Amino acid sequence: MIVVGIDSSLSGTGIVVLQEGKVRVKELVVTSPQKSVPHRVLSVVTAIELVLINAEDSLGERPALVVVEGFSYASKGRAIFDTAYLGWRIREELIRLEEIAGISWMEVSPSLLKKFATGKGNANKDLVLLQVYKRWGEELTDTNIADAFVLAKIGEAYLGVDVDKLTDFQKEVIKKLKRGKENGERQKQKSN
Repeated sequence: MIVVGIDSSLSGTGIVVLQEGKVRVKELVVTSPQKSVPHRVLSVVTAIELVLINAEDSLGERPALVVVEGFSYASKGRAIFDTAYLGWRIREELIRLEEIAGISWMEVSPSLLKKFATGKGNANKDLVLLQVYKRWGEELTDTNIADAFVLAKIGEAYLGVDVDKLTDFQKEVIKKLKRGKENGERQKQKSN
């Protein structure tokens, strides 16, 4: 089974592909601040699309799930608009890939990502990076890739992989995500 984690940022988008729990792809998409925001966003979206489409060719199967980090509300000034634009373009691409290739996706809030990695929903990125090494033995050097790795691990747990190895706080995160998904599906059905 393949699960993909995406931590989006204009300065460095982390993408991690796990297959049967092993890292098969870890990519940091860095865009030039000298380029326009639309060009930078297009670079990130294209890189994500290539990773997802190439997964089937290179790994022999389509991703079972893509997990993208939810929006952060810490941005200020112009960055609010740029970050929102990037986030919505990624979601549009994930919707398109879901429709044409059947690749499912979900969103996980930054606080649930941090809690799954560290036990605390307000941990800083360096602590997440450290916990990725301590919990899973993955030696990563970039916090964006570490976040993408945790998102992929959340996706595996959400799909039922190694649930017996989860800590209590990790089980709580998965329970919250499943409860939110069920509530969202009920609301969607009521509106139809």
